[in-house]
Amino acid sequence: MLKRNWRTIFILMTVVTDSLAIVVTAVLAFYLRKIFPNVPAFPLDVFTAVTLFVGTVLIGYATFLGVYRSSFRTTVQKQYRLALRAYWYAIPTVFSLFYLLQWYDFPRRFTVLFFVSLPIVFLIGRELLSRLNFIMQRRGYGLRKALVFGYDDGWLDVFERFTRFPEVGYEIQGVVAKKPLNGHDNFIRINGTTVALYSPTQLPWLVEKNSISRIFIPSPTIVSNGSAAILDLCKMNDIKLKVLSPESEGLLQMAHVHDVAGIALYSPPRIHVELLRRITKRMFDVIGALILIALFSPLFVLTAIAILIESGRPIFFSQRRSLTKTGKGFNFYKFRSMVHNADEQKEELFEHNESDGALFKIKNDPRLTRVGKYIRKFSIDELPQLFNVLIGDMSLVGPRPLPIGDFEKVKVNDEFWEAIKDREKVKPGITGLWQISGRSKIGFKEMVLLDAYYVENQSLLFDIEILFETVPVVLFSKGAY
Repeated sequence: MLKRNWRTIFILMTVVTDSLAIVVTAVLAFYLRKIFPNVPAFPLDVFTAVTLFVGTVLIGYATFLGVYRSSFRTTVQKQYRLALRAYWYAIPTVFSLFYLLQWYDFPRRFTVLFFVSLPIVFLIGRELLSRLNFIMQRRGYGLRKALVFGYDDGWLDVFERFTRFPEVGYEIQGVVAKKPLNGHDNFIRINGTTVALYSPTQLPWLVEKNSISRIFIPSPTIVSNGSAAILDLCKMNDIKLKVLSPESEGLLQMAHVHDVAGIALYSPPRIHVELLRRITKRMFDVIGALILIALFSPLFVLTAIAILIESGRPIFFSQRRSLTKTGKGFNFYKFRSMVHNADEQKEELFEHNESDGALFKIKNDPRLTRVGKYIRKFSIDELPQLFNVLIGDMSLVGPRPLPIGDFEKVKVNDEFWEAIKDREKVKPGITGLWQISGRSKIGFKEMVLLDAYYVENQSLLFDIEILFETVPVVLFSKGAY
């Protein structure tokens, strides 16, 4: 059980280690301040309150920025850079909140010494944790046995990536070459490491012999011709199939996601884990939706009045939407931002579509009302979907649902439709990776691939990250039209 759940345990250990680093730093700063003359009194209750307050801000930012979720997904150096971002965000936040809360006599000397000392204590704690993980990995904990399918020469980059960064926990068992690798024998030496080479006919035998749990396909494009047979093999043996390509890496960077292992085309279901995720996610959705409805209730009223004054009823726009072409449809609600006969005009405007696939976007859509242009710009029109969340049709975070009829306009190969089908593993969301990656600037294919990544990695921590990244996107109207 420890081997199977080591990755989850290690992530919890990073949270505990960082929390301990904060406490140790606070104690250190408390005693360091005594070096200076005329040290004011510092009661224990004030010390505890300041430490808890600063610690909550630091751990909160680390969670929002993906510091903990990035364990086993990216390199130690990248994790440290994310932690540094959380550190720099926390400093002005803490001092600003002290003044906003009118705590003008807060312990300045202690707070400054705390932030000066924290990076040193943090690095010591994380270094000890990294050494522990290295020792445990040598004993087989947290490792994923993997194969690389060599379409071209891309397999070499993948192999070097995982051997250069062992902390991500992939143990390459060999390379399956689609075609002969320049006359090489069954083995090849790369940077002092011996790599076994196999033919595609040996793939089923390899999977069984080495207990393979991951197969990587290096490819210039995310969906590769000929991967259907490998996909069938993965489904039969509960193996996660991932594609590594410049396409996937560029998309993940746009979505502020840090993952060196690419986007999965197939992930085996985990029934017990999925059940726990759904329960947790539903509780998070309901509580979050109720809070947001209460918070934005004045905006609901003002928007409704503005729409009534300009163009009358209806205030809300309702449309049947789904995540897939043949998926379960539901009534999707928004504030009406267009003229009354907008759907009739849509067919006439399709030749001006600036997106592709099932996405219909026009930068200066003539169907928008004056109020509609404003509420679209700041995503105010999306607020009624909070009631979709309460009903249970949607989540706060998830793949974006699309008009059912628009799926008819999608012209892609069968392999791509397989990726689309996985969107229904989770509920559609108000926001998601697509929205924080450029929204209207992202095409249909790219949106579905980001959805595939979300479906594979969905968790409460990931939802919090996406919600945090959504705030600046909405405030600065990134990609909205």
